Amino acid sequence: MKNQLIRKMYVILIFTVLTVASGVFLTMYTLSYNAMVDDIRDRAAGIKDYIIENIYVGDLVDIGKNTDAGVNASLHVQEILDRLAGFNNLSRLYVATENEAGEIITTLQLLPGTDSNYVPSGALETDLQQSLQEGLAVMGRRIYQTDTGSIYSIFWPIKNSEHSIIGVVCIEFDVSAIYSSFRQSAIYSLALSCALLSLLSIVAFLSMNKVTDSVYKKMAYTDILTGYENRMAFEHRLRECGDIARQGKAVTLIICDVNNLKKINDTIGHKAGDTYIINTSHLIRKNLGKQLPLYRIGGDEFASIIVGKENSDIEKIMQSLRLEKEPAYKSYLFSCACGFATFMPDTDETLRDTFKRADEAMYLEKKRQKSLL
Repeated sequence: MKNQLIRKMYVILIFTVLTVASGVFLTMYTLSYNAMVDDIRDRAAGIKDYIIENIYVGDLVDIGKNTDAGVNASLHVQEILDRLAGFNNLSRLYVATENEAGEIITTLQLLPGTDSNYVPSGALETDLQQSLQEGLAVMGRRIYQTDTGSIYSIFWPIKNSEHSIIGVVCIEFDVSAIYSSFRQSAIYSLALSCALLSLLSIVAFLSMNKVTDSVYKKMAYTDILTGYENRMAFEHRLRECGDIARQGKAVTLIICDVNNLKKINDTIGHKAGDTYIINTSHLIRKNLGKQLPLYRIGGDEFASIIVGKENSDIEKIMQSLRLEKEPAYKSYLFSCACGFATFMPDTDETLRDTFKRADEAMYLEKKRQKSLL
């Protein structure tokens, strides 16, 4: 019984600690991730603002042409790129358009050393298509994992004087180093959470094992309503007293069945019935004496196992129970049908037989009480 209770408590404890640890970890992970993305977004927005404010629409139209306007556009763009040289996490800067077939094409690659045929794929392509087709600025929703690393992107539409889209300025930032540091921190946090979980579990397990048997027995053998011992405790004591009875020592069983409980439950309510049961149990205990045990063995049944008492002592207890007239609940006086039997080696094989005789005596008393009403 103790081991089963320990296992149940241990499972509950593990589940609780695991849930709390997981919740804390996920909360911290989410907050840290959002803080990292917000920081990247703020940095990226600053670069985007600078590029959008300094690149002219005419530059995008003329750059690459073998004309004076084309040369001036190239020089102006190069000047902007030179100023951006210090931003080493700027991975790609290009202008994309959509051809008549609806295909995305890269019209300009504004950073040296990048693939002139590069077209984004996956989630990046989806964001770019939305920006091209709807004329909306699409700021990085999250960090995308690509073949080249962790990417944060901004797609900003450029419109001419007629408000027609002539292209989208595409800015991709390589945040692999930042994201890698974040992931390492997350792994360390997870490892720490697991270590704390293991430590708490070990401490809890050792603590529970130190709880004495008496605590578990009290929990398992106590009737919740009355606070006296329950049917399990009665059965345990009955087995113990079997050997005592066979050794020739007097063992007597008293059975009490409470009257009027159904009437109170039906007319006043079960709460009143519970109070009636509690008060009745206290009155039974008063007549038994504090030295004798009291067990609640059923809804309205109580019992006591008395060892080493003479018949005259038992008769005094029974007489006291019959004469008890204190109120058990409001106008309802104490009322019980009680019977007893003492183990007889010539009649009883075990105390179970004694219990049956005590139970029969109790029912005869209940029948006698009903006949007097």
